[in-house]
Amino acid sequence: MSRYNLINSVLGWITFVIALTTYTLTLEPTVSFWDCGEFISAAYRLQICHPPGAPLFLIIGRLFSLLAGDDVTKVAFWVNMVSATTSALCVMFYFWTITHLAKKIIMKNITGEPDVQQTFAVMASGLVGALALTWSDTFWFSAVEAEVYASSSFFTALTFWCILKWENVANEKHADRWLILIAYLIGLAIGVHLLNLLVIPAIVYVYYFKKYTFERIGFIKATAVALAAIAVVQFGIIPGVPSLMAKFDLLFVNSFGMAFNSGAYATLIFLAALIGFGLYWSIKNNKVWMNTIVLCITYIVIGYSSYAMILIRSAANPPIDMNDPEHPFTLVSYINREQYGENPLVYGQYFYAKVIDFEKGAMQYRKGEDNYVATGPKITRIYDPKDCTVLPRMWADRPDYIQAYRNWEKIPEGKKATFGKNMDFMFSYQLGFMYWRYFMWNFAGRQNDNQGFGGITDGNWLSGIDAIDETLAFPGRLSGLGPQSTLPGSMESKAHNKYFFFPLILGLIGLFYHFKKSKEDATVILTLFLFTGAFIVLYLNFPAHQPRERDYAYVGSFQTFMIWIGLGVLAIIDFLSKKMNKMVATGIASVATLAAVPAIMADQNWDDHNRSGRYTAVDFANNYLESCPKNAILFTNGDNDTYPLWYAQNVEGIRSDVRVINLSLLNTDWYTNGLKRQAYESAPVPFSMTPDKYVQGVRDYVIYYQNPQVEKQYGINQTDFYPLKNIIAFINDDKDPMAKLSSQGGEQYSYYPTKKFFVPINKEQVLKAGAVQPKDAPFMVDSIKWEIGNANLMKADLVTLDIVASTDWTRPICFAITTGSDVYLNMQQYFQINGLVYQLVPIKNDQPADGTMGRINSDVLYDNLMNKFKWGGMEKDGIYLDETILRQTKNLRNLFYRLAIKLVEEGDKERAIKVLDKCLAVMPEKNIPYDVFVVRLAEGFYGADATEKGNALIKEVANVYTDRYNYFASFRKVGKGGAAQNELDECAQIIGYCQQVAEFHKQDALAKELKDAQAKLVQ
Repeated sequence: MSRYNLINSVLGWITFVIALTTYTLTLEPTVSFWDCGEFISAAYRLQICHPPGAPLFLIIGRLFSLLAGDDVTKVAFWVNMVSATTSALCVMFYFWTITHLAKKIIMKNITGEPDVQQTFAVMASGLVGALALTWSDTFWFSAVEAEVYASSSFFTALTFWCILKWENVANEKHADRWLILIAYLIGLAIGVHLLNLLVIPAIVYVYYFKKYTFERIGFIKATAVALAAIAVVQFGIIPGVPSLMAKFDLLFVNSFGMAFNSGAYATLIFLAALIGFGLYWSIKNNKVWMNTIVLCITYIVIGYSSYAMILIRSAANPPIDMNDPEHPFTLVSYINREQYGENPLVYGQYFYAKVIDFEKGAMQYRKGEDNYVATGPKITRIYDPKDCTVLPRMWADRPDYIQAYRNWEKIPEGKKATFGKNMDFMFSYQLGFMYWRYFMWNFAGRQNDNQGFGGITDGNWLSGIDAIDETLAFPGRLSGLGPQSTLPGSMESKAHNKYFFFPLILGLIGLFYHFKKSKEDATVILTLFLFTGAFIVLYLNFPAHQPRERDYAYVGSFQTFMIWIGLGVLAIIDFLSKKMNKMVATGIASVATLAAVPAIMADQNWDDHNRSGRYTAVDFANNYLESCPKNAILFTNGDNDTYPLWYAQNVEGIRSDVRVINLSLLNTDWYTNGLKRQAYESAPVPFSMTPDKYVQGVRDYVIYYQNPQVEKQYGINQTDFYPLKNIIAFINDDKDPMAKLSSQGGEQYSYYPTKKFFVPINKEQVLKAGAVQPKDAPFMVDSIKWEIGNANLMKADLVTLDIVASTDWTRPICFAITTGSDVYLNMQQYFQINGLVYQLVPIKNDQPADGTMGRINSDVLYDNLMNKFKWGGMEKDGIYLDETILRQTKNLRNLFYRLAIKLVEEGDKERAIKVLDKCLAVMPEKNIPYDVFVVRLAEGFYGADATEKGNALIKEVANVYTDRYNYFASFRKVGKGGAAQNELDECAQIIGYCQQVAEFHKQDALAKELKDAQAKLVQ
């Protein structure tokens, strides 16, 4: 090995060690929020995660989880280490990519090995680029949690590095083995994430530039080949193989009477024979190019075969079995992500478009007892052409998206969008706000980690140069941000990161230098940059607003830009070498760029990427589950009140007696089927509907309809309440013609004839099941009666009501407090709040005027908050709590307040004070800034006669919002007063609220002090 290659290899591994050390030290030690809980649970037990799946990632995660030994609490750490390790490997391969490209520039027209100065320059370029990647915002975020994006980044880096290795030996014998390896890696990467396919165009260009002399027509042909290659894999191999399996299985099962999946095996034999023939023919006829293509396709399919795990494990019916893809037809739907629908790209509807027809597509099938049963053709909506456009960007018709479109583009209610507005949304929102803003987070700086919706206070990019940040609008930022150097303490964020444009400037220098010195290589890198960034934005066609920031989707683009950051070092060395000794120039440029880019990024980003010591997600999951009585059924709705709970039960075995039911998934038949099976310590969920009553396409929704004939026959009137069991039976009746409504097209629909239901109460059973504490037995009613407000019921609503009717109080029923009132079906008057859940109890309570829900059993809630709940390390010095966590602390502070008030009402002021003190101890101001909910804690102290503590809190909250008010008032000096008006009004209202609370509790001196402070606020 030459001296250069030895240094290159050693330094590459050093960057790996630096990156791995960084990510290990800052790794989240347990589960994170969002999809991580699902991925860790699925990896640990090889279960089925959401479409389109990530079987290879789960298999690797399973192998890493074995390192936890018998300690299940360490499983999450080791699955997180998959991301840390693959991210560190990605850094290493990017180092070698940068040094490869830098060496080509510096050794152009020079034979032999690089000398000492040239080696120094190349290695400095690689180090700066690789370390900038190591400590960059989005890449680091993905490196410390169990998500697929870090592993996807690794496959992108490795695949691109392989084509550079091929480039080095392209004219040697057996060089094409690198191409076959690349094909295998692409196939493997499909089992992680499809983003890796976007490296294909760059690979094609490297091949073209190496094998051919540049010509415009040749370049166009290469581009066509690149796009065709993506299409072959994305739209051919990936859906084609399972689709072929489905067609063969339909033939073998329905026509030949063979077993399910026999057609899938026949497909594999057919493909093996086809590949074998292709290889035989190409060798016999000496067609090297054909042989290489067949081998590449073969190895893509072999890599793709990780999806066999999906079929095998789904057939075992594990507790997490998303979409139940255990036969080819469901596998096709799973891989194609059909449950999420399709986003129009080239031509499609605006968000207000009217549906004028329906188009029937291919027949759909489901698995029956002995064969596949046709369920009807796939239906596609046909929209009024007057409401359609080319390149539709504002297309989603969900009410919140519609309002977001109108707000962003300032389209008045009742008015239609213009093509100009459509294009402006693409450039200002999709490319600007949803890509360029994220790009600038990584290369200029970041305001905070609050989710941005276009306002001046949350989620913007900034640079740290006040003159630019305060007043100027840029792409991805709608306006200046106002003064940034005088942020009050309560608004300071660990994610307030300032790079002063240094990474961006160095990267731009590298970009221009690259095009100047090596236009062909620069074109390759630009292709990779665009395909993994801006082109992805256009393809995904995100609606506004997203439930979370999406920067992780474009990490491939950001890591590609790091190549130019590395080459920027070479450009500076080149420039300085013309003015001084080359070695001196290399040393100065290396030290300066290391300090200005990677060092600043590490310094600024460490505190908001350091998740060590943070256990909030698993502890919050514990708190949800501990809020439930034994053997409860818990309804959840979103990612963050479901996936961490799955992790807690599947991996750590926390309260696996509780059956968690996600209402978003309950609209599907496969998920509802799973409720009928045992899951760990949770018995099957009792409900009356049989699979034929809720199979997809049947009772997807039922409507409310007053049928006079039914009212007459069954004696129904709209003032009385009727047994819920009877109503459910009526809805599910397929024999009684009066239980159906017919459409003009002859289709029949189920309906419910009344909105007023009751469920009788077996009081002995209620007490036996622990649904009600003995001290509350006197308050129980004989039946719970309520009227639902819905004009129609979705399948999830229907199954929920069936469960309520069928459990007969043998199992407590709970709803997560984060699900939203629309899923409660108007049962709130019978809710009891136990912590992070509302429990349905046969005790009627009046809903208070302040909008809070649920009666309180103080003993239950006190035991949960004071003894059973865990707090995730939120009280630790230096802990990093992101917006997702801080958002949930509002609910927790409110719980403490409500319990304290209840204890005061019961005359137990001593315990009320303990409750409030506990709240302040586990959620201290140093980590969780005081907000308006803390005023309520002060009210609790006042009620418990802890006046001094109440006064202290009121003063602190008033000071917080006075500082904020004065800060926002300073916006007027830079012409941004109007943009901050909402914040000014909110601060003034909260200060006024503090004054009113002090006055109400007869703290006259404090009230006067606050009133005087209000008068001094800058108007």
